[in-house]
Amino acid sequence: MLKGAFCGCFLFGTLTCLTQPTLDTGVLPETGSIYGYHDIPFLKAGPAGAGVRWDFSSLPTGTLVPYTWSTTDIAPGAGAFPSNSLVRQVPGEPTAYFHGSDTALLWMGTYTDTALIRFDPPLLELPIPMHAGDRWTDSAIVAVTGAGRMSILDVRLDAKADAWGTLVMPYGVVSDAVRVRSDLVLLDRRYKAYPVRTVVRYTWYSPRTPMPLLEITERSGWAPPDRITRWLDGSWQEDPATLFKPIALRPFPDPCVDIITLDLPAARADRTILQLVDASGNVAMQWHEEFNSPQTRRLTLDIASAPAGLYTLTWIGTNGTLGTARLTKR
Repeated sequence: MLKGAFCGCFLFGTLTCLTQPTLDTGVLPETGSIYGYHDIPFLKAGPAGAGVRWDFSSLPTGTLVPYTWSTTDIAPGAGAFPSNSLVRQVPGEPTAYFHGSDTALLWMGTYTDTALIRFDPPLLELPIPMHAGDRWTDSAIVAVTGAGRMSILDVRLDAKADAWGTLVMPYGVVSDAVRVRSDLVLLDRRYKAYPVRTVVRYTWYSPRTPMPLLEITERSGWAPPDRITRWLDGSWQEDPATLFKPIALRPFPDPCVDIITLDLPAARADRTILQLVDASGNVAMQWHEEFNSPQTRRLTLDIASAPAGLYTLTWIGTNGTLGTARLTKR
């Protein structure tokens, strides 16, 4: 099996003299970190080459999805993987296990309540360092366990850093982007002409963050959806965790009698629930709200039926508590 990378000496023709981005151990995420991705409708990956300018400045906000890097101490399915694994948890997706070193980021497998996938040996996700023009291939045996059965499949990975240049995003310009195209195929040895599962993925990286700036994926044989596009929120440039820290809500008037008005920030709103919780911790009232447009949301809430007293107004999103406020009802 080939587990390595080689660099093409021609590297995109006449533009080799320009400074090209290099990925090093900065691509290894830190345990406990969390990043927000915007899940949006599928779009085309655009051209390959050197000095490319990809203009994605008008990408929609979509739905915010948290990517959390955890440890095997608390992650589901951890017993099947080494204790020093890097664990990526994303709502609605299998928990993914990786191993990071000075020379590579290796993908070891995934876990869900219904299936365990382990690569033997682990697959080369990224060589370290990695330069524009680098190519690598890898192969392994994959054991898929679920529903009381185990399937043994062959897996093949072909990848290339096929482009580099400037990535124009909704939050600004990233001038040191490098794109990787990877093709993953899972095969049953008895029917090699008919892949069991396939994945074609385009991933844009920058040396300044361990997380891909943009991912465009097409796949078959996996749980839906078959096409996925997600872009990393611009908060990665400062503190990405701020996206998921509860904020202070400011309902008015306070004290109130029958009606309160509340503005929810556009960057945080999605499918949400607002709860009015009394001093004993009981939910006195509840409102379901769903937002589909990227403007500030002003809500008018009728609390006339709630008894007088002290309350906590809690804003709950798909990924936990987004904001809270104390208020007095007369």
